Order: sequence, then C-alpha cells, then structure tokens
Amino acid sequence: MKKRCIVLLLSLALLIGAVQAYVVTIDAPAEIQAGAPLEVTGTTTFPVGTQFDIILYRTQFTTPEIVDRRMIVVDDTKAFDASFPTTTLPAGQYKVEVQFLEDPGSSLGSSSVTLLLVNLIDRSGEIVLTVPKEQTLDEALLIEGYIPDIGVATIMMKIDGPKGFSLPEQSIRTTTTLGSKDGQFSKKVNVTDPGNYYVNVYDAKGYITQLKYSVTESPGVTGTIPSTTEIPATSPPQTPGMPVPLAGMIAGFGLAAALVSWKRR
Repeated sequence: MKKRCIVLLLSLALLIGAVQAYVVTIDAPAEIQAGAPLEVTGTTTFPVGTQFDIILYRTQFTTPEIVDRRMIVVDDTKAFDASFPTTTLPAGQYKVEVQFLEDPGSSLGSSSVTLLLVNLIDRSGEIVLTVPKEQTLDEALLIEGYIPDIGVATIMMKIDGPKGFSLPEQSIRTTTTLGSKDGQFSKKVNVTDPGNYYVNVYDAKGYITQLKYSVTESPGVTGTIPSTTEIPATSPPQTPGMPVPLAGMIAGFGLAAALVSWKRR
C-alpha cells in the first residue's frame, strides 16, 4: 500500500511537471538574400502577457555579436512574428534566438525550438549598372545594365520613391548580344519629384539586391538679359579732337583779327 502511494505521488508530480512545461517554437528561412528582410515567425503555449526577446546575432566572431532584437508579448493568438532588415548587413552566418527576461528553467518544454541558424547571401555583385545612380529629373529614372551569364530571362523590379511614389512589380525581359551570355536590361520610369528612388530586383532565384537612385532638380535655363544703352543728351558740335575752351579761344582770336582788318580800311 505504501509503495502504491509513492508511485501515485511520483506519477502526480510528473503529470504536474508536464502540465507546467510550456513550449515556444520559432521558424525562419535557412537562407536569404542580403537586402531582403529576415522574417521570423513562431507559436507558444506560454500564458498571455509572457515577455521574451528574439535576438539576431552575427556568428562570425568568437563571441556572437548582437545585431538587433525584438520584444515579444504573448497575446491571445499565441502566435508572434518579428522582422529584421538586412540591407546593411554583410553576407555570412547569423543566429536567431529566443531569450527570456528570466530563466524559464524546467517550465520550458523540451520540444521547444529557440535557436536557428540563417545564412545571409549577398547577390548585389550580380548586377552591373551602365548608367549613373545620380540623375536629374529630365533624364530620370533610367535603370540600365546587365546581369552576367543570365542570358535571356525575366527579371522583376519593384520601385518606390518620395511622396508615396510606388509602382507595382515591373516585368523586364533581358536580351543578349552575339557571343555573350550577359542579360542586358533597360527600363525608363518617368518621375516628377526629386529625391531617392529604391529599385528592388528579383530573378527566378529570388531577391538580388536593392538599387538606390538619387534624383535632383534639372538645371534651370538661364536667359541673356539685354543691356540698356542710354542715349546722351544733344550737345553743340565740337571741333574733332579739340577741347571746348580751346575752340572758344581760337574763335575769339579770329573775330578780333577780323575787326582790326575792317578798321584799317
């Protein structure tokens, strides 16, 4: 009888322990392209209001470097998600991990998934532009270049800009020249506002990169303003090359000589 009680108590303790064990599971892609956001999703059985962090680490170092973190508060749905931008991150291996504010100890079930490795791949070098990224309004927005060895293929571009400018995905067919496998592409988008425009490029493998174009006002046309020539007031005729006082003196001498000659007669 005593042994039965002990077995019953142990079974009850195990049952209580199993009931108190909570599960949290996260999921993320094993590989993404640099520039695309890293989307982490998850579910949990922890009570509503439970808080924990999802942390993104860079693992290339002896001690993992914290890149970013998101705080999660469990709600009624028991589902959660977190998004991490990767535009400025270098290619390499990263780690996503759940970190509780306090050690959950034995309350965390063994079936939980709280750590994942993610490989970040940089494909930005796969696009070669043949036009500058700094353009003026009268020539913008010209997106032109090639993708080495892609041949004839379809690529997609999603374009966003200032003042809410946004275009749906643009489908572009690449072309090749004789003897080359490089896929040439060209797209002209008429824009009316200066500012930064962001072009996200995709191919059959997925996201390639984001191109940033800076568009400025077109230089103004400066007209030539004609100069105004003032017409001087009319003045008495003067002896060319002779100042006015000197001309008056000579005229006076001439008059005196004429009078003397008249009196002698």
